[in-house]
Amino acid sequence: MSARKMPTGEEPPKGYESLIEKPKTDDVQVKGVFASQLAKSERAEIDALRRKALSSINSLVGLTNDILTFEDEINVIAEKNLSDKMLFLARKDTVLAGYALVVIGWPNPGVWTIQHMVINPDNRLQGVGTTIVQKVEGYALTSEVASENIFAIPIERAGTGFWKFLGYTVETGRLPVRVAGLDHELVICRKELPPI
Repeated sequence: MSARKMPTGEEPPKGYESLIEKPKTDDVQVKGVFASQLAKSERAEIDALRRKALSSINSLVGLTNDILTFEDEINVIAEKNLSDKMLFLARKDTVLAGYALVVIGWPNPGVWTIQHMVINPDNRLQGVGTTIVQKVEGYALTSEVASENIFAIPIERAGTGFWKFLGYTVETGRLPVRVAGLDHELVICRKELPPI
């Protein structure tokens, strides 16, 4: 078994630095940070958010922060390096309201995949998820590793409705997978982005 890779904030830049930009002064601010450059304070905020969010959907998906840790989540797609994984952190009134973990170049080169998105239960149905996805799509179209296709993997069955609302189509039926010792059925959604 290979050694687990953890964000330390010390991995050298890979060349995607133009993806990182300063947050704007909107109601929901989204900042992109590479997993390899994640600060300890951001990591602590993510852990707190995951505990709260996963406990609220535990009955639906059977996952908790103890069963599926952030380390597990960040290493699910082990063949990609931390510098190929980005976190899009959404803040509302300076508090972390949600995040998306995006893998660049998976499952194929030139494709971006939103592997996981977590929204604070207090901020659900307030546009946080939509704002995160729009930011990811914008980056996917304009970065050095641009993509015209984005995949998304909803963590729960009800999640496909959200992705359909944003223009994603179900690419594959339910795929049986085993995550953190639990059986899940994943749906993969895809959206073809319009060229800019």
